[in-house]
Amino acid sequence: MSPAAASRLEALRALRPGQVILTVGVAVIVTTVLVVSIGRFAGFTKLGDTLSGAAWGWLGLCAVGQVGVFVGYAGAFRMSVAGSGDLLAEPGSNPPPVGFWYSLKVALAGFGLTQLVAAGGAAGMAFTFWVFRRLGFSKPNAMLQLITLNTAVYFVFGVLGWLGALAGLLDPAVPIAMAASWLAGFAVVIALARWFIQPQRKARFTEAEGKSRLPRALAVGVSAAARVQEYMHTADGRRLLAWALLYWIGDLASLWAALQAFGVTVSVPAIVVAYVLGYLAQSVPIPLIATGGVDAATTFTLRAVGVPIEVALLGVVAHRVFAFWLPVIPGLWSATVLAREEMRPNVG
Repeated sequence: MSPAAASRLEALRALRPGQVILTVGVAVIVTTVLVVSIGRFAGFTKLGDTLSGAAWGWLGLCAVGQVGVFVGYAGAFRMSVAGSGDLLAEPGSNPPPVGFWYSLKVALAGFGLTQLVAAGGAAGMAFTFWVFRRLGFSKPNAMLQLITLNTAVYFVFGVLGWLGALAGLLDPAVPIAMAASWLAGFAVVIALARWFIQPQRKARFTEAEGKSRLPRALAVGVSAAARVQEYMHTADGRRLLAWALLYWIGDLASLWAALQAFGVTVSVPAIVVAYVLGYLAQSVPIPLIATGGVDAATTFTLRAVGVPIEVALLGVVAHRVFAFWLPVIPGLWSATVLAREEMRPNVG
C-alpha cells in the first residue's frame, strides 16, 4: 500500500464524529450558497411557485434509483473479484467469495470517503485499494484491480453518454455543440486506448519494472484498458459491465424523476447529455465541495437542454438529497466498520 493510502486509512480508523459533522457542515454551506446564488438568478418567486406545484410522489423513484446505484456498484465490485484469480498474490489460488452485503458496504464506504475527501475520489479509491489488499492481492495487482474496476465503470458511463449524444443529434432539445463534443471526445479516448493496447505496443508499455513513476502509471493504465477489453469476452466481465450499467441508469432515473416532480419531462437523449457533461465536474480535485460543482454544472447543462432554470435547480437539489445527503452517513459508518473489523468476505 502506498504511504498516502496508509495515512488515509489510519485517519479513518480514528474517525471522529466532529470530522463527519465538519464535512456535512461544509456541504450544507456549499449547497446553500449554490441554491441562493442560482435562486437569485432564477427568481425566488418562480422557485416558490414551482415548489408549491410539486408532485412529491415522484421522489420515491429517486430513492429507487439510488438503490440501483449502490447495488450496481456492489455487483461490479463482486464480479471484478470473481474474475481476477490471475491477479492474486498466491498463484493458482481461487478468488475469495465476496458476499453481497460485504460488497454493498464497500460501495457505501467508497462513496462516503469520496464525499469526505472529494479530491477526484482519492479517499474512496484508497479505501477500495486497501480492501483488495485484504482480499489477497499483491500491492501492484491491487492497484491494477482498482484501476481496472473504475475503468470498466467509466467505460460504461462513456458509452452511455455517447449513445445519448448520438440520439441527441436528432433531438431538437439537445444543442449540437453539446452532443458533438461528447461524440468527438469519447471517440478520441477510445481510439487512444485501442492504440495503446495493440499487441505490439501493449508489451512495451506494460513493462514497468525498474522504471520511474510516470511509466509505471502508464503501465497500469494500459493493462487496465486491456483487461476491460477482455471483459467483453468473459461471463464475469460482461456481468461486471451490466452491473455498472445499472449504476449509471439508477442515477439517471433518479435525476429524471426529480425533474418530473417539478413538472418537467425531459427526453432520454437530453437528460443523458446534460447528466454526463455535468458529472464531469465531480472530477475536479477540490476537497469537500465536489457535490457543489456537480450541482451547479448539472443545473446549467439541464438549462441548456431546455429545462427552466428554477426546475433544473430544484430537480438537482432533490436528486442530491437521495444521491448525497441520505447515503453519506451510512457510507462513512460502513467505512469505519470495515476499517476496524477483521474482514472475512466469505461470510459477508
